[in-house]
Amino acid sequence: MTEAIKKLEEELSKALGDPEIQKIYANGFTNAMGIGDITILLKNSGKPIAVLNLSYTVAKTLAIKLGGLISQLEDSTHNTIMTTDDIKKSLSKGVNK
Repeated sequence: MTEAIKKLEEELSKALGDPEIQKIYANGFTNAMGIGDITILLKNSGKPIAVLNLSYTVAKTLAIKLGGLISQLEDSTHNTIMTTDDIKKSLSKGVNK
């Protein structure tokens, strides 16, 4: 393990164990784009729970990093994670039968 990865893992572990840092679980979201940033409305069971504003640079970097993490998971499990759009489309096909 490289020193940089070890440092990142320590930072994450410390943050997860810190009761002062708010932990949020979301199972839905709505995105909006403004003149200078991206706004993400996080939701849990359809109820808004938090608003996250990101600069375009950070939003793009986050999207790439999250995509990389999901790709690692899919590669290691040999399983394709469905998106909410995939699930919605699949369920709507079943309803129309």
